[in-house]
Amino acid sequence: MLSSPPSAAPPAPPSPDEDFFSTASTSTSSDSKPPSPSPSASAAPIPQIPITWPDGGALTFSWVTNLMRAFDWASRAMPPAEFPSVLPVGVFDKLVLAASKILHKEPNCVTIDENSGLGPQSRVVVVGDVHGQLHDVLFLLRDAGYPADDRFFVFNGDYVDRGAWGLEVFLLLLAWKVRTIMVYELDWAILLLDQYCAKKSRFLGVHQRK
Repeated sequence: MLSSPPSAAPPAPPSPDEDFFSTASTSTSSDSKPPSPSPSASAAPIPQIPITWPDGGALTFSWVTNLMRAFDWASRAMPPAEFPSVLPVGVFDKLVLAASKILHKEPNCVTIDENSGLGPQSRVVVVGDVHGQLHDVLFLLRDAGYPADDRFFVFNGDYVDRGAWGLEVFLLLLAWKVRTIMVYELDWAILLLDQYCAKKSRFLGVHQRK
């Protein structure tokens, strides 16, 4: 009986002199190819892979940004089937559960006003359909600035279809959701519009990524 050949080891993460943000794309939603790497003057840390769940379950800024680097690197260096080697199933489950506990407590209509903890100098960043474009989301976060006590994000649905990295995009948004609630007690609004029923998720290819 022949034994199956051992699976190849995943490629090494990028060298420290490769800035994952320097390769962020501003492509349209019809373009699912990651951009070619370009040199950068600023060095970015190598992502820690596989992702591990933090002790105590508190998502720190470094944990979430490492998740961003890991997703960006994996989108360029690994096939989708090897995604669990970047984000193990156990970590995936804990992230989804932590976000689910928060989302289930929210009303269907989220109001953004002074009662939400926002002040006169606060900014509300409204993001339209991202359609699974991971590199566009990374660019948007860098360009607008990360969530803070004076910066509120509203992601207006349509996260997962058309683009190749819908799962990564949605998990990244969940991670920031949990992070902002824990630290700033501010909301990171994730609005669920169309295309999230089981039938459409199968038709659009999202279900296969589970």
